[in-house]
Amino acid sequence: MIIDTIPVGVKSPGYQSMAIDPGTHLIYLISPHKLSVIDPNTRSASDKIEAGGDHFAVTIDPERHVVYVANYYYRTVTAIDTGTRAIVATIPVGAKPLALAVDPNTHHLWVVNGNNVTVIDTGTYTVTDTVTVTDDPQGIAIVPGTRTAYVTDLAAHSVTLIDTEKRSPSGTVSLGRDVSAAIAVDPAEHTVYVTNMTDSVTMIDTESRQVTASRRVRQSGSSSMGGIAVDPTTHYVYITFAEPGPTVAVLAPE
Repeated sequence: MIIDTIPVGVKSPGYQSMAIDPGTHLIYLISPHKLSVIDPNTRSASDKIEAGGDHFAVTIDPERHVVYVANYYYRTVTAIDTGTRAIVATIPVGAKPLALAVDPNTHHLWVVNGNNVTVIDTGTYTVTDTVTVTDDPQGIAIVPGTRTAYVTDLAAHSVTLIDTEKRSPSGTVSLGRDVSAAIAVDPAEHTVYVTNMTDSVTMIDTESRQVTASRRVRQSGSSSMGGIAVDPTTHYVYITFAEPGPTVAVLAPE
């Protein structure tokens, strides 16, 4: 159930990726040439961060207070200090990065690019491993309790699971007819949320690795559902919509 919407201005490329800082509850949202910082309490952008490059995806390491931004055509990832709002590193990743996730256990950065997921040691900003996944990966989320990465596969209508310790695929979850795109996790609720091209959200139980529900999510007159993020403290789910005007919809936890 959508309980609120937040206007965000001009839409950006890709799925208008978001990341949420569970400590401050601020939303970091991809926007053209900058990173918008949105306060969900005031429903407004509190700041815009110059992040360099051509932004396509964003994730956060809340413990280390770093936001990572994928620059698709520049083939880099920018690391930004959330306190100073300054760029602290620019990391070459080779292929065009589509999605990002931080492993809370190791603080390694996982980057979806091409048919692979590359793993970056954020202490040295070097690539330490590469895992080949599918022919059309789109999004990634990491479940710390089970040490599993969930990677959406647009072409196969499924989610590929990767063992984050062994760095190898460990299974798949079929989404049926749904075509998956962006993905987020609420570790406390043991739930992964996947947005679909049919303007629905699929829920996967991270313990059973089974689909538990699918919810139709659509604002009146809206279309083009995109990025998704979950606040692990409040359990609110945030989803971007591109039309009729770029907004972030707020879903109440069930």
